[in-house]
Amino acid sequence: MKHIASLALLLALPFVTYGAETRTYKTVSPTVASVDILVDTEEGGQAGSYVDGQETKTFIKGLLTNPESPLFKLKQEIELANCEETSQGDKTWIDMCGEVTLTPTVRTSFARVGWAEAGAGYTFFIGFTSDGTGRFFDVSHMVTISENVEAEFSDQGEFVGKFIKTLSFSGIKKLESEGQN
Repeated sequence: MKHIASLALLLALPFVTYGAETRTYKTVSPTVASVDILVDTEEGGQAGSYVDGQETKTFIKGLLTNPESPLFKLKQEIELANCEETSQGDKTWIDMCGEVTLTPTVRTSFARVGWAEAGAGYTFFIGFTSDGTGRFFDVSHMVTISENVEAEFSDQGEFVGKFIKTLSFSGIKKLESEGQN
């Protein structure tokens, strides 16, 4: 029994000590957010390992709730077109009508430039789920966002133990409906 406990401790140590980091998320503008990632300078790191989609849900939620964001404006446009009113606050379902729905994100691109810089693109779809027994979901737009991570260096060119992740809204593309050419 003593050996099993020792083995469990040895297996757990690399997970506890390796990769210690702190992340600080902040909104920069209606379409950009940044994350400061502080790591142990002795351990270093790879920018590519922080292109992980960890903050994309928070970023998208911010885009949906900021009145200056293109995604917020699109959400209201879809609601008005389908319900002739908009949702209020955290209550996204409009009674007797439905709600704007987003699909999960999919990483559609990835690139890295050595150990100090990497990035990815993500795509998701937005549409409307109608109220009723069938709950029909009609996708109308494709949305892209990006995530870029860069190492920060001192004036002497030394890594300072900080990566800066930037999340950016990239664009919206309206999808053609059936019957449109």
